Amino acid sequence: MANKPAAQGEPSGVVRGFQWALAGFMLLVSAVMFLPPGLTGMGTISPQTLAKRLDVAPGGLTVVDVRTGGEFGTGHIEGAISAPVHALPFRLADLPEDREREVVLVCMSGHRSRLAGLMLRLAGYSNLTNLDGGMLHWKQAGQPAVL
Repeated sequence: MANKPAAQGEPSGVVRGFQWALAGFMLLVSAVMFLPPGLTGMGTISPQTLAKRLDVAPGGLTVVDVRTGGEFGTGHIEGAISAPVHALPFRLADLPEDREREVVLVCMSGHRSRLAGLMLRLAGYSNLTNLDGGMLHWKQAGQPAVL
């Protein structure tokens, strides 16, 4: 069967394929948002516990902030790596090479970081933790955010 050009006003096959891929991704994002945290295979850490661990052993874990660059610029945990969830597959080189190292994922409220956790698990990372309540709880707990 020969490929025929799309009719005027109709999306091409490439565009149609992208639309299906985008729809599938959005469905996955929606599903992850409503999964109980235990089903994502990630533990959680409270802002207070994370702050203590960063004070005691600052190099003992890696904090990855998956918010957008604009959100990151409004204040983030000191030493955090900025790797927006939408670009995470392209930012793996910025993350620890040791895929067993503890990585704490942070977003605004905890939802995007759960999606990032699933993505990193697929990339081979095994020791993932989600900051409970994200930066909202971090700031509510009186923890510092740097610009």
